[in-house]
Amino acid sequence: MITAEFGKPFDGKFCLALGYFDGVHIGHRAIISATVSKAAELGCVPAISTFADIPDVKKAPIYSYHDRKPLYAECGAEFCLTLYYSAIRNMRGAEFFEKLTAEYQPLHLVCGQNYTFGCDLLGVDALKALCDGKGIGLTVVPTVIYHGVCVSTTLIKNYLTTGDVDAARKMLVTPYHIRGNVVSGDGRGHNIGVPTINQRIPAGVLTPKQGVYGTYAEIDGKRYRAVTNVGPRPTFSQSKVAVETNLIDYDGGSLLHEFAAVYFYRYLRPVRKFANAEELVARIQKDKEWTDIC
Repeated sequence: MITAEFGKPFDGKFCLALGYFDGVHIGHRAIISATVSKAAELGCVPAISTFADIPDVKKAPIYSYHDRKPLYAECGAEFCLTLYYSAIRNMRGAEFFEKLTAEYQPLHLVCGQNYTFGCDLLGVDALKALCDGKGIGLTVVPTVIYHGVCVSTTLIKNYLTTGDVDAARKMLVTPYHIRGNVVSGDGRGHNIGVPTINQRIPAGVLTPKQGVYGTYAEIDGKRYRAVTNVGPRPTFSQSKVAVETNLIDYDGGSLLHEFAAVYFYRYLRPVRKFANAEELVARIQKDKEWTDIC
């Protein structure tokens, strides 16, 4: 995917999806799909905007900027116009629009019905008037309703922080996941016969409910059934939150520094302290019995 920071050059005409798109849920995907279709009709590049930084530190995004971009590409976006909230936070909506249209060649804009922009929080009616003045088309995509519920990032975050990853998956399409290179752990898993791969959740990004999950992992093009612990390790008096995944079907060597994506399918149980390592291993073996991975 091609990327350009807002204000930096991009040579080409595009159809642009406006928004944050921090979860890439079915509502976001409807906007991106409309953008891709319109770009094909106009013969230009399908593009998407997002923030590289976090607009509100009290509202952690579901995914980091770098983890969102592969999802945008999977949806058909080819160019990402990268905004920094810290750079435009005091910019009024009309000023943002003027800068966008002066420095780039958007033929058409697409947004959701609740989209707002600028520090004065202009809405879609104001955007329509600005587009009409420049001869730019605008498509406003209605909020997606799923089983009678309005799909929103806030709702999905609530699912994730309460452990309902199955409900979140139905709205995210691609299951909630953690991507990144495998990092060093303390080796305890290997020592007790249940070796794990260790990952870090990016700083500032939402952390799901602490607990043990039924997951699957993709590494080097292969998929493995897995069990993942998100949280401390009280059996070993470790209070630091860690993400540790035991690959059920893997019998190879060290995966340190390999890139892994771990997809969450089911919340199995809370983190708990066991009397000893043997009890913990027995419980992990029980956790492995979940097999209904799609």
